[in-house]
Amino acid sequence: MDSSVAQQECKKSKMQPYLDTCYNPNNTNQMCDVSFNNAPANLMYCQSGAYTDTTHSINTCGINRKHRNYLDKQTYKAIRKWKQIGGGRSKSMEDTFLLKLLSFNILAQNLLETYHFLYKRHNKQALDWNIRKSLIIEEILDAEANIICLQEVQQDHLMDIVDPFRRIGYDYIYKKRTNEKNDGLLLLYRSDEFLLLDHAKVELYQSGIELLSRDNVGIIAKLALRSNPDTQIVVATTHLLYNPKRNDVRLAQIQLLLAEIERIAFVENTITGPKYLPILLSGDFNLEPYTGVYKFLTEGSFTYNGKGRSLESPEVRSLSNFLIPPRLCVTDNCQHFNILTKRLRKEGTGKIMLENSEFPVKKGENTFDTCNLDTLQHSNDSGRTQIIEIVQGYSVQFSSGTLTHPFKLRSVYNHTAYGEKEATTHQDEWVTVDYIFYSNIKPVEKYALLTVSQCYKLRAIPNFVVGSDHLCIGATFQLPKKKSSL
Repeated sequence: MDSSVAQQECKKSKMQPYLDTCYNPNNTNQMCDVSFNNAPANLMYCQSGAYTDTTHSINTCGINRKHRNYLDKQTYKAIRKWKQIGGGRSKSMEDTFLLKLLSFNILAQNLLETYHFLYKRHNKQALDWNIRKSLIIEEILDAEANIICLQEVQQDHLMDIVDPFRRIGYDYIYKKRTNEKNDGLLLLYRSDEFLLLDHAKVELYQSGIELLSRDNVGIIAKLALRSNPDTQIVVATTHLLYNPKRNDVRLAQIQLLLAEIERIAFVENTITGPKYLPILLSGDFNLEPYTGVYKFLTEGSFTYNGKGRSLESPEVRSLSNFLIPPRLCVTDNCQHFNILTKRLRKEGTGKIMLENSEFPVKKGENTFDTCNLDTLQHSNDSGRTQIIEIVQGYSVQFSSGTLTHPFKLRSVYNHTAYGEKEATTHQDEWVTVDYIFYSNIKPVEKYALLTVSQCYKLRAIPNFVVGSDHLCIGATFQLPKKKSSL
């Protein structure tokens, strides 16, 4: 940033100074003069002897070590292109807005260091936060997304990520995971294109409930186009529990998150049913395609009663019809009972029964109403199925053994390419756990993923090609502009 050239580059939307990843050998925190974008295809690293692995196309202070069997940075970028889907963009663009969303689990540095044994096969220099940060920011900027959803953003590294985007017109929402966790979610959006109308920072930790005792969170934002404020959309991101054996926990977490999305995305009741804004839901769901929670999201219904914790065939301990306690007042259709009751009876807005550490209950203050019906066993969580009629002809259920939701969600990715599985991360093997789901909006492009065989050629990530242990995902959507009523 000291040179006049760097100052000029700073004015560009790509923010080149943040893309420099070559370090002075006497100070590993100081960037030297070679920029990624100005260097040859081979990455330059200035520390003598810093790079000993020869699996990538690396120029180690003048010594070229290129192995064609592995993906170098140039080849990786060539694969990760934006590809048309669903017929592509409409010919007439005057009445539409292109929304480009990127989602990326960037791997919090404190988690990398805590679970360092997971990265023992990696090149140690590539695990340095300054190097990873530059690679991460470079890839995000190259995507030119106007909405960015990031997971595992370390709290004390927040400004490292936010600053380069804030300088070029992005605003943001951050939500740290609950209790003593030091990372969280970050949602960035271009403030010159979007107005933030409403948002929720959802905590999936609820005290006294074993199934909801993990510190995962979600962010939900209701945005409007500045150029056309009647055109609105709901964007949500989350990072669900990792434990591969506990799909039951992820199912309960999604039930809470969808209830909050339903509250914010609701527009009005119509003769044919409730009307919702377009919805985008992205993040690291820590589950594979076509498993229980995935089926629930994309099919709108899932019966968990009688299944094991994996939500597959029955196990030694099978699930009953009871998932989360009715005292949370979240129905089996993923709606807030109090909100729905007030809405249907046209009595205003009901209170949300979920705990949130950012809005703690003050001593002596009864912030959380009960569901206000004697028939609802909110205190003893008996586990028996309950059907409650809110208004004539409209009933809701609790503890029925089946969850439903009112959205028609679809995945941007079909999880295969060229007859082979795609992947977003490595968990014993290359798998997909990151998703972008959408409802009531048309996808026209997706950020191409790597197939499993290509991922093996990429080798262990993070490395000097990819700055995280996940690959980012992205999609472009065509949002119809609403005509002014004036």
